[in-house]
Amino acid sequence: MHGIRRWGPAAAALALLAGAFQGIQATPAAAADCWRATCAGKDPIAMGCDDDAEILQQVTEGDESVAVRLMWSPKCQSVWAKISRDLDTSPDYVYGTLWTTRAPDGGVEQYDTTDLLPDGVAGAYTEMQNWKKTSAKACWNDVNAQYDPVPLKYIKDNNDASLPPVHGLCTDWL
Repeated sequence: MHGIRRWGPAAAALALLAGAFQGIQATPAAAADCWRATCAGKDPIAMGCDDDAEILQQVTEGDESVAVRLMWSPKCQSVWAKISRDLDTSPDYVYGTLWTTRAPDGGVEQYDTTDLLPDGVAGAYTEMQNWKKTSAKACWNDVNAQYDPVPLKYIKDNNDASLPPVHGLCTDWL
């Protein structure tokens, strides 16, 4: 009898605490609406992939008029390009592009583009691509959506036939 009387108040306090904590539940982390291949061609913001976005690499024009970022979401396992510009100093024509290739040593380049950023628009981003099965780089140029200012290295007859970088900037292939 003596032991029960001693533990009685402690047991009652524990029971009250347990009752108080019953209503508290852990909330799961926000889930993305796509993952890897299911993200390809989709909007990173609409899919929730921008929530944990990281900059893999960024390049900026010397006068800081245009910056391009290769973005990555660990949660979605996808990449996209993000372009921003200074409306007062950037070129009139700014296109952003995410270039991808299936083969790290070359292969066919594919692209997703912001198209031409309209007047008064300071930034834009491309659709996503699956990070697992591609190499990617982010670029900007002032020529058109399909123009790669720094194309893959082209070797012809054992000579480097690559074009010099003109009309824009790119991140490295990652």
